[in-house]
Amino acid sequence: MEIYSYAPMGYEGLVVSVEADIRRGIPGLEVVGLPDSAVREARERVRAAVRNSGWDFPSGRILINMAPAGVRKEGAGFDLSLAAAILLRARVLPLWPELRLMLLGELTLTGLVRPVSGVLSAVAKGRAEGISAFIVPRANLEEAKIIKGPRVFEIDHLGNLPELFHRLGDPRDGGSEPEPYTTSSSSSFPDDQDWEDFGNIRGQAVMRRAIEVAAAGGHHVLLFGPPGCGKTMAARSLPSILPPLTAAAALEVTRIYSVAGLLRGDGRLIRHSPCRMPHHSSSMEGLVGGGKGILPGEVSLAHRGVLVLDEAPEFRKNLLQSLREPLETGRINLARADRTLWYPALFQLVLTANPCPCGNLGKAKGVCVCSPQEIRRYWKQIGGALMDRIDMRIPVGPLTPGEYTGPRGEKSEEIRRRVAEALSRQEFRYDRETFKRNARIPPGRLALYCELEPEVERTFLSALKKLSLSSRAMGSVLRVARTIADLQGGGSIGREHILEAFQHRRYGDADFYWHGP
Repeated sequence: MEIYSYAPMGYEGLVVSVEADIRRGIPGLEVVGLPDSAVREARERVRAAVRNSGWDFPSGRILINMAPAGVRKEGAGFDLSLAAAILLRARVLPLWPELRLMLLGELTLTGLVRPVSGVLSAVAKGRAEGISAFIVPRANLEEAKIIKGPRVFEIDHLGNLPELFHRLGDPRDGGSEPEPYTTSSSSSFPDDQDWEDFGNIRGQAVMRRAIEVAAAGGHHVLLFGPPGCGKTMAARSLPSILPPLTAAAALEVTRIYSVAGLLRGDGRLIRHSPCRMPHHSSSMEGLVGGGKGILPGEVSLAHRGVLVLDEAPEFRKNLLQSLREPLETGRINLARADRTLWYPALFQLVLTANPCPCGNLGKAKGVCVCSPQEIRRYWKQIGGALMDRIDMRIPVGPLTPGEYTGPRGEKSEEIRRRVAEALSRQEFRYDRETFKRNARIPPGRLALYCELEPEVERTFLSALKKLSLSSRAMGSVLRVARTIADLQGGGSIGREHILEAFQHRRYGDADFYWHGP
């Protein structure tokens, strides 16, 4: 019989084999295999939990090996597997030679089993490596049942372990019957966020159109304008027009939140695109991931969703530049001295900013008190390399009195239908590709999927020469034009699609304000 536990390291994590040996000698318990302080302290927790569960702790010299030995084991989630390995070696528990079993849980001194994070990821990884049975804390049971296939048993006290081990010997006992995750119609955190509805946004026709195009193709957006004109509201509205996640994407997102310890334990998948809005005082570890345990950061928690950086120039420059890798690759690699881990980070970036530090630049009847040097320093925080990766730059002006008192616009539900249709066209078009969104078309495939008629191509080259855009910007214009065409039926890219795409790209290289009447 083989006992396993799980080390939550990166997105996939690591299955850890736990072996125990009891030999004659001075009584003691030693754990080897690069345990951290929390695992070393487990010796005393396990000893007290075994005694308080009604058993005599073995009197010999106990050695526990955690393999692979060259990887550091961190956290308290190994307690239950350590106790099980000792009790199995002491013949307190029945032995089933062919069984491969993973146990997860933290022990209290009285033997109670506390929940741990990363159970969903542990079951997924264990199942992929051939582990067929899992014992998890009762509070983590619903999370473990998301994965269909393995036998999952719940435990709330160490004293219940013998009963569970006897059940393990009956192959007809499947434990708590798992349910296919594809049938889940309800949602878990963070789906119940207080999103804004597009129906609450009055006027701002250009901004509303740009957000719809961005959602339909997965394009990154910059919204800039004076304070109070609706930039943040529009950014918070974008997730409300995205369709629900596919079953595979929902499992990816839920797994990341499981590793981060942010699931509520109700066993429901996150079925809608997450929206993350970190504060500008965030640390590097908080934004891209890392720290003790190398947990996912905001870029990974926004996977398959939207990352909003409100007042982007207020973020530290090194934080903003750290976004360049995930924007290009859809994942974040966290390199440390002894290992390199990764998390998915395929998100849609939305930046908001004032046109200048005081916010009045370009504003009708407004007086800007910022010097040219201050304005340059303000926008230099974003940097040209990151700005060049932003497909759409949209100026947002204040509402006129007529717009403020005018009718509300379309609600999110109506826009979502058009976005879903455009996305379904892309899913069909890129069925055999590794990418599924227009914004992710690699440069080498632009000629295939963004082919232009001769007349349209002349318009494209003329506008390109006039605006002096980079080669990356040229690709962005073609991708946005492809999305606009998809919103209008999915036909070939026309002249009006190209011109609208250029309109969404024309700001950002020379000026950051609109020219009003």
